[in-house]
Amino acid sequence: MSIPTEPIGSIPRPGAPIEAASTRDPMDPALEALYDEAIKAFAKIRSRVIGAGLAAILGVDDG
Repeated sequence: MSIPTEPIGSIPRPGAPIEAASTRDPMDPALEALYDEAIKAFAKIRSRVIGAGLAAILGVDDG
């Protein structure tokens, strides 16, 4: 059985969380807000990788 796939291109990597995690402990609870914003920004591009389900969980408009 073949599983259909498609190229997704480059997944955006927001600079603020990456830079903050490189200078601090990546598990620092203070970085959670940055991680949340990065996930929401990714969901807004309507990527098929995460789909509408995650957008709904995050409360991001899927339309």
